[in-house]
Amino acid sequence: MADAEIADTPRRELASNLTLDILQTVKTSQSQHGLRHGDHVRYRQYCTRRLARLYKALKFGHGRGRYQKKALEAATVTDERHLLIPLMAAERAWSYAMELKRDAGDEPPKRAHMIRRLKKATIHAAELVSLCSQVGSARTALEAEAYSSYMFGSFLTEQEQDWDRALAKFQRARKAFEQLARVGGPDQAELCRERLEELEPNLRYCTYKRGSGDGGGSAGVMDEEDLAALKGEGAADDERLKAVLAEESERTLDTFAVTVWRGHEIPIRNRAARACIANAVTQLAKLESPLLMSAERGLGIFDKAFMAYNDARQHLRDELAVVSSARGGESDSTSRLAEIKLADRALAVVLSERTIERNKFLVSSANAKLLGEIKLEKGEKATRPEDLVHLFNTLLHNYEELAESGPEVLRGVAGAEGLEEQIRMDCMLEQALLQAQRAAALAKVHLSAGSHVEAAVLFARAAEHAARVQNHVSGSPEFAAAAGRIQVEARKSRCLALADGTAALVARQKGLRTGFASVSLQEGPASGGQQVVHYLMDHLGQYTSAVLGKGANKVHISPIPPRMTTMGVRPILLDVAGEEISYPDLSGRARVKKATTLRNLFSFGKR
Repeated sequence: MADAEIADTPRRELASNLTLDILQTVKTSQSQHGLRHGDHVRYRQYCTRRLARLYKALKFGHGRGRYQKKALEAATVTDERHLLIPLMAAERAWSYAMELKRDAGDEPPKRAHMIRRLKKATIHAAELVSLCSQVGSARTALEAEAYSSYMFGSFLTEQEQDWDRALAKFQRARKAFEQLARVGGPDQAELCRERLEELEPNLRYCTYKRGSGDGGGSAGVMDEEDLAALKGEGAADDERLKAVLAEESERTLDTFAVTVWRGHEIPIRNRAARACIANAVTQLAKLESPLLMSAERGLGIFDKAFMAYNDARQHLRDELAVVSSARGGESDSTSRLAEIKLADRALAVVLSERTIERNKFLVSSANAKLLGEIKLEKGEKATRPEDLVHLFNTLLHNYEELAESGPEVLRGVAGAEGLEEQIRMDCMLEQALLQAQRAAALAKVHLSAGSHVEAAVLFARAAEHAARVQNHVSGSPEFAAAAGRIQVEARKSRCLALADGTAALVARQKGLRTGFASVSLQEGPASGGQQVVHYLMDHLGQYTSAVLGKGANKVHISPIPPRMTTMGVRPILLDVAGEEISYPDLSGRARVKKATTLRNLFSFGKR
C-alpha cells in the first residue's frame, strides 16, 4: 500500500540554473569572521552558527530530539541557500583542520585528527560539486569544481602519500580558476588571480616531491580528468568553458533587453543590438582612473565602445527598414516602428553621454599631466593650457547637443512629463561649470605669457560662473561641491596672479631706475669689484693673444651699444636786437636810372 502511494506521488522537477558565487562567498566570510587575523576558531564558530541558521530557514531539520542525518539530494534543492549547506560544512571542517594543524606540532594524534577533518571537508566539497552539476548554472558548477579540486589537493598534500594525484588536483584547480577569470568581471578576475597566487607554492611543492620520489607511489586511483590534467590535456575543461561562456552571453543579453535612461526603461528587442550594447558596456568596464591608465589606452577603449554602439544603431535601422516594408497588422506595425525609433533615439543620447565621459577623461588626464601627477613618456608632447581650452569648448558643444536631443527621447513616455526641463537645467549647470573651468584655463594661458592683469580678470570671471552655479543649485550636492571647489581655486589663483604681477612690475621699475642711474657721459673706474673690459677698437696698435679666451680674457671688439662721447657744437645765435637798431638812410647813394617812353618802347624786344 505504501509502495503504491509512493508510486502515485508525482516526482518533483529538479531546479535548474541556480547561481551561487562560491568563491566570493568564501572570501567575504573568511575576511569578515576571523581569518584576516588568522583566527580559525572564530571562523569555525561562525560556520557552525550559519549552518544552524540555514537549517532553520530552509526547514531542513535532522529529526526531533535525537539526531538523524538527512541527506541533501538534488530533488530537495529549490533555492541557492541549499547549496550553502555543503559549502559551509566544508569550510567548517577545513577551519577545524587548520586549527589542529597550528596546535599539532609533533603530536601524531592531532595530526591524524587534522587529516580526518580535511577528508571530511573534501567529502562536503564533492557533495557541493554533485549538486551544482545537477541544479546549478555552468559557472556555479565550474566554481564548485575549482573549490573542490583545491580542497582535495590540500588534503592529499597533508596526507603526503599521493603526490601525482595532489599535483593533478591542483592543476585542475588552476585550470578552473584561469577559466573563471576569463568569464567574469574585474572583481572576479582579481579574486581568481589571488587564488592562483595561493596555488603556485603548492604546485611547485608537489612537483618537487613527485620528482624526488619522496612519499612512495600512488596511494589512490586517478580518474580520467585527473590523468588529463596531469598530462596537460583538457578537452573536458574546454567544453566546460564553452558552456560557461554561452551561459554568460545569454545572461548578458537578457540583462540588456531593456536600456535604462534617466530612470525610465526603454525596451530593445533586437538581439544583435543587445549583443552590441553588452559589448560596449564590457569595454567601458575596463576603464580606470587617468592616474592608472594612459590616455591612449583609454581612448582605445572608448573607440571600441563607440563602434559597438554604432553597430547597435545600425541593427536597429535595418530592423526599422524591414518592419516598414512588411505587410503585417497596421496597429502592431505602428507600435513596433515607434518602439524601434525610441530605442534608436535612446542609443543616440547614450552615445552622446559616453562622448562626454571620454572628453572628461581627457580633461582629467591633461590636468594630471599639468600638475605633474603623471610623468610624460619618452617622446610624448607636453600638455599645455591651450589643450584644456580646446577640450572645454568641445564639452560645451557636447552639452548643447545633449540639451537638444535628450528631451526628445522621453517625449511621450509615461511618467516623464517633468524630465525635459530637468535635463535642460542639468545641461545648463554643466555648461556653467565648464565655462568657469574654461575661463580658468584661459587665465593660465595668459599667465604663462606674462599677462598677469588679464589672468586675474579671467580668474575673477571663473569665480563668477562658479558662484552662479551655486546660487541655482538646490538639491544637487555634487554640483554645489564642484562649484565651490572651482570658486575657491579661482580666487586663490587670482590673488597669486595679482601678487606675481605686482612683483614683476616692481622688479621692472627697479631695473629702469638702476639703468637710468648708471647712465653717465664720463667714464670712471670700475666699481663694485667688476673687471675692466678692454676693446680692440681702443687698442688697435696692440696685440692680444687671448683670441678664444673666456671670461675676463675674452676678446671684445667694440662696445654695443657704442659709448657716449662729448662733442662740440656751434653756438646758438638769437637775433633779438635787430628790432632795436636804427639803420641810416642810404637812398642818396642809390643810383636811379631814368628812362623815357620811347626808349622803353624800343627796348621791349630785348627783354
